[in-house]
Amino acid sequence: MGMLNILIFNWRGPKHPQAGGAEKVTYELAKRFTEWGCHVQLLCGNYPNGQKHDNIDGIKITRLGGKYSLYSLAAIYYQRKLRGKYDVIIDEINTIPFFTPLYVKESKLAFVHQLAAEILFEELPLVQAKFWAFMEPWALRLYKDTPIITVSESTKEDLIRIGIPPSNIYKITEGLDHGIHVPCGEKSSYPHVLFVGRIKRFKGIHHLIKAMKRVVEKLPNARLSVVGRGDLEYGVKLKWLTKALKLENNVVFYGYVSEEEKIKLMQHAHALVLPSQREGFGLVVIEANACGTPAIVSDVSGLRDAVANDETGILVPYRNIRALAEAVERMLTDEELRERLSRNAVKWAKRFSWDRAATEALSVIRKVVGGV
Repeated sequence: MGMLNILIFNWRGPKHPQAGGAEKVTYELAKRFTEWGCHVQLLCGNYPNGQKHDNIDGIKITRLGGKYSLYSLAAIYYQRKLRGKYDVIIDEINTIPFFTPLYVKESKLAFVHQLAAEILFEELPLVQAKFWAFMEPWALRLYKDTPIITVSESTKEDLIRIGIPPSNIYKITEGLDHGIHVPCGEKSSYPHVLFVGRIKRFKGIHHLIKAMKRVVEKLPNARLSVVGRGDLEYGVKLKWLTKALKLENNVVFYGYVSEEEKIKLMQHAHALVLPSQREGFGLVVIEANACGTPAIVSDVSGLRDAVANDETGILVPYRNIRALAEAVERMLTDEELRERLSRNAVKWAKRFSWDRAATEALSVIRKVVGGV
């Protein structure tokens, strides 16, 4: 496919303990770029005991600074050591941009998975949330002349709403590994729903636990498995909530699990539940779908792109605990519905592959570079 030198500014890289779906997408794309002959380097944040320089699957990784210092350090490192060495710079924006339009002269594009928007008011103190809610549209408008890649129609619409020209926005698909995400044909012997994701307040796990209280009243042996790591303080609050609602026998916190164990849980659960406030797309949804497991998700930006209501899963209003409980109960008790959704979900997931996603992304990159 020809050689391109690609530099990616990324908040968190592979191996970062707080890496989520967005970081997985970046890794899978970069991995394929290198397999196809490109030279790829990531500038990303470091973490305790992280190596400053690393190489993963041919991807050169440089880790600098922490959650906030990364942005200035990455700009300095680029200007001192990397300027002029790459054909294209990819500025991956996760709430805080790298502001590359202000100092990068090479071809560049932005990669936006989602806008933070109202998530800020769930995750930050009010004053900080108001500040960043004001800053986010202003900062993104600096990219109005920069091509932008995104992963959902929802995020594309959000970008257009804040003033980004539609002609500058390119939507690519997400992907998954069909070699490991497959149905196993055997579900749990008890009513079983699953949450997979970072343990963050905007993910709405507290709403799901409250909904489980209602579910358990009708299905006493129902179980919720919570998989993931993240905000320690929020995790403690979730366990206290579970105890206060007397759901210790119905809610299991797994913390971090291996990819193999995660897939096994996806295969055996009757439904994945993702009650988030918003998502870029919802990678875990299509992973679960490929495993034969339909999803119950909030009817919000990103997730409504990943689930066709009553076809591949169920959409419920965000923060509506009664509606969430009713959807979970319906999924667990209506076998005909569940099997129909499961069949459709498997078909839907077949549309997604990392090779397709990487091909789409590289096509945009080549267009930006000018046919290199």
